[in-house]
Amino acid sequence: MGTRAPAGSRRLPTWIALTLVIVTGINIRAIFGVTPPLIPEISTDLSINATTAGLVTSVPILSMAAGAPLGAILSQRFGTDLAMITLLLTLGLAEASRLALDTAVALILTAGGIGVALGALSTLSPALITHYLPRMRGVGTAVYVTAMALGVGLAAGTAQPLTDLLGGWRPALAAWSLLAWLLAAALYVAREAGAGMPPASAGRERARLPLREGRAWFLTAAYSVAMFLGFGVMAWLPSLFIAEGVDPGTAALYLVAFQVVQLFSILTLTPLTDRYDGRRGVYATAMLCSTAGLALLTFDPHHLAIPGLLLAGAGIGASSSLALVKVQDEARSPEDATRLSSMTMLFSFLAGAAGPFLLGVLKDATGSLTPGFALCLCVSASSLLLLIRMRPGDRSRHDDPVPLTAVVPE
Repeated sequence: MGTRAPAGSRRLPTWIALTLVIVTGINIRAIFGVTPPLIPEISTDLSINATTAGLVTSVPILSMAAGAPLGAILSQRFGTDLAMITLLLTLGLAEASRLALDTAVALILTAGGIGVALGALSTLSPALITHYLPRMRGVGTAVYVTAMALGVGLAAGTAQPLTDLLGGWRPALAAWSLLAWLLAAALYVAREAGAGMPPASAGRERARLPLREGRAWFLTAAYSVAMFLGFGVMAWLPSLFIAEGVDPGTAALYLVAFQVVQLFSILTLTPLTDRYDGRRGVYATAMLCSTAGLALLTFDPHHLAIPGLLLAGAGIGASSSLALVKVQDEARSPEDATRLSSMTMLFSFLAGAAGPFLLGVLKDATGSLTPGFALCLCVSASSLLLLIRMRPGDRSRHDDPVPLTAVVPE
């Protein structure tokens, strides 16, 4: 009887490693794309108001913050491979359970379970990139971020067709369990073939959050703005257009366009920070685009839908990636980057969860999504005050740069 090769003794082909990274990214963000286009149908079927519908998006984000420490705990105890496989199996089970949903409470509970699994998986993804793409960490990280954005767009674009094909919104939500289980199976095969990840180092101390450092609060504010706007607008954008008379299929395509333009801005504006020390110009461009787009969506979402969503998406996407760049600017070492990003992500996930919920509350209170988008407009405009503290990047660190994978807490 043969024995399994030691972990890490073999190397996967690059294209297979990149595929694993891509599928991981899609899994981690698909839930945030598949739900918004189906909110009107879900609300009618389960007889829920806008506040409860907002919780369907907010709860997974809150649960991601709560689940983040779980990834490190499982990795330390069982190894990163088994931790990811277990979490993916759990994610698939939570998604598949939506086939039997019959109450709003059950829907929110499954959303919470999915969020916990996603939060834990998010903390382990850098290890996946580092292990399988040791000489292509930057490329791997770019592919991972791109896959997350594409995951939202792919899920949004297929939500209504899957609903029509499978006969309802429940199987359309549950269908994503197959991708989670497929990735779990692929990681298991890689592990059995000896290409898996070695166990985490024992005795690693947990870094304390830099709660008393001004730079940490600045970074938290910058990323929280992007998360609040990104998740808030994403959750309610299709509903905004449907309320204006746009058919659900077209509204879902608008959400896809919102995601695609975010990806475009991430890939075009962010690389400018490698060439120029200044950050104010890029950030000002991003937030002015966001503010202009949100103004159009607030005051005339029917006639100005396309320019509004394109400007808002471009600004929000660039601001989120720039916040990650600023972590590298401020960090003094990879360990310092982990401390800063841990605090940044903890509070920004809370801000991201608040976005969809507050927009839902305002819709219930006023009968319209306009006040909620006006709130987003105010947040975007106010974020320009961050330019006061937006110092240039430190070129002296470029000789020994902090890898972007260190930005995500391990």
